[in-house]
This record gives sequence, structure tokens and C-alpha cells, in this order.
Amino acid sequence: MAILSHLSYMKNKYTSLLKRTMTWTVICALPIVATFLFSKTAHAGLLSFVNSILGGEQVSASVSASGPVFNSQTMPVLKGNAAFNPTAVLADQTIPLDDGGQTLLPDIASNNTDSTDAGNLQKSTYTAQQGDTLGSIANMFDISIDTIKQANNLTSNTVKPGQTLTILPVSGILYTVQAKDSLQSIADKTKSSVSDILTYNDLTISSIIKQGQQLIIPHGKPSTSDIQSFLSTQKVKVPSFEPILDAVWNWPSYPDYFSCPIPGARLSQGLHGHNAIDLAIARGTPIRAAAAGVVIVSKSNISDGHNGNGGYGNFVMISHSNGSETLYAHMSKTAVTAGEQVSKGQTIGYVGMTGLTTGPHTHFEIRQAQNPFVDPALCR
Repeated sequence: MAILSHLSYMKNKYTSLLKRTMTWTVICALPIVATFLFSKTAHAGLLSFVNSILGGEQVSASVSASGPVFNSQTMPVLKGNAAFNPTAVLADQTIPLDDGGQTLLPDIASNNTDSTDAGNLQKSTYTAQQGDTLGSIANMFDISIDTIKQANNLTSNTVKPGQTLTILPVSGILYTVQAKDSLQSIADKTKSSVSDILTYNDLTISSIIKQGQQLIIPHGKPSTSDIQSFLSTQKVKVPSFEPILDAVWNWPSYPDYFSCPIPGARLSQGLHGHNAIDLAIARGTPIRAAAAGVVIVSKSNISDGHNGNGGYGNFVMISHSNGSETLYAHMSKTAVTAGEQVSKGQTIGYVGMTGLTTGPHTHFEIRQAQNPFVDPALCR
């Protein structure tokens, strides 16, 4: 009986010890679990609770090696970003008036689309007009004469009115895929890069190319590192889905020389293409010359919804005294003619949707000078 009594005593003793061990294990594990499941404020309270159970000194989680811990009552109020302008990108829609400011223009449409250029990395077409030369057409689209000749199989430097030309978005070649070609072999053959071929032809690395397919092979595009370095210096960061095609960082800046061609417009697309931005506003809004100069191109033969003139639709180009040129595309109609002298701020056309566009806006380029209107505040 003494043995049985001793065994019963030992059983009760170890059972009690096991229970206490499990209890302490759970209590000690709670702070660790809380570390992962709760905020510092929450598990600070939990530590205090555990400490009260243990009966030891108060445990504090108010201060750590990284500094004080705040709860919702002690958290300092964050200051607003003084540099942030909530209207810097999205401007209120402006209802356009005529030049006298007295009556509404009859040609007005709602601006409720993305209002950006569409297909500016794609090849497009241009119909030659009276007085055009390969040189003048190449200048319009900022590509080389050889690019136009190669893409259209031209053997001479002459064009005829009414002749339709294929226009590439960048100087380069139009390549026809051959049997057994791959993206890499084409890049090697044309001294281009696979990434450029993908970008300019709306392809992915897994895309299948077929014999007879035509690909745009760009040359002379600035390097990605140069572009990123330039963009990092800009005080306003407006992302764009199209690459920059010119080494604009080598071009001079002319503070206060240019004025915004459409005051009050919304910057719907940042710097892209040939040093261009897109300014969106209601259709029919007057477009004004950014600086005084001479109109060197005025094309107005395209209706809304129809591609033409290399995707620019109806557009105007002006040559300025500082050696730069400005281009205003997608007009509903032009208001000046080639050879005309215009003053800064003069109406040269009206916002439209001609050419390659997804909504009423003006594609505004400055060539041989930096474009200050990447800062949307300057068109307010």
C-alpha cells in the first residue's frame, strides 16, 4: 500500500508540474506571437498584462532602440506636402470662347477621354501635297530622308502631289521578316536591339513573328540611361508610355521665350516622342502660337476620325528666331497659312481629334529647345 501511495503522490506531483510548465510556456509565448500579430502599441499593452501576471517589474515597450512608439493619441500630426499641387495635372475643363471672349465657339465637344496620342510608335501615312519635297516631309516628321525612301522603295528624291507615303515614327528602316528570322537575328542583322524592336512594333519577348511581316527597326534613339538621367533632373515627374526620341538634354532652355499654347489645358501626357507633350481641353478651343515666328507648314485636309499626315492630322509648324520650331497637331482646323508671320499668342488653329488620337487635345512639340510645359503648372 505504501508503494501505491507513493506512486499516486508522484503522479499528482508531475501532473501539477506539467500543468504549470505548460501555463508558463503559453504566457511566455504570448509576447512573441503578439510581435508578429499586433502593432508595437498593441503588444506593449500585452507585455504589461503578462508582467502583472508574473508579478515582476513593469515591462515597457514605449521606447526602443529606434525611438519612441506612438499610439493613436500620441502620434504627431503629419504636415502636408507644401510642394504638392492637387490641380497640377488635372485641370478643370475650360469652356472655350472666341478671340474676343464674348461668344462660345460653335465647335465644342466634351473632353472626357484620355486625350493622348494613339499609335505614335506605329508607322502611319502621309499624302504629299503641292510644294512638298522629301526634305520638307522629313523635316515635318523629324526623320531622315533615307528613312522615307527606304520605307517607300523610292529611288529618287521627288514626290508628287497625292502620292501616299509610309511614315515611320523614328529614323530607321522598315524590315520584312525572312524565313528562319528571329528577333535576335534581326537585331543582329540590323544593328538594333531586341528591346527597341519590341517597343516599336507592339511585341513582347514571347511574340511570334512570321515571314513577310514588316517591322520598324529604329536607329539613333537616345540610350535608356541618358533618358533616365535627364528625367531625374526634372522637378515634375509625369510618366509617359512612349519613349523620348531626341537627345533633348543637349538642347538649350529659353526661360519665358515660349508661352503655353492652350492656357488652362490639362497635361494628359508627359514628355514623349519628339520632345512633345499632350494638352487636353474641349474641342474647338483656340490654339495659340507659343512664340512669334513664320508658319512653315499648315496642313488642313483631315476629318475627325481619319488618320493622315503621319498621324498628326491637321497641324501647323512655326519657325522661331531662336532656331527652334514648334508643332501643333490634331487640330479640328487651322487658322493660318504657310509663309504667314504670326505673333506670340496669336490663334493659329483649334483643338480637334484629327489624326491618331484618343480624344480632343493638342500634341505640342518644341524642336531644338527644351519643352518647359512638362511642368503642368505653366499652363494654368
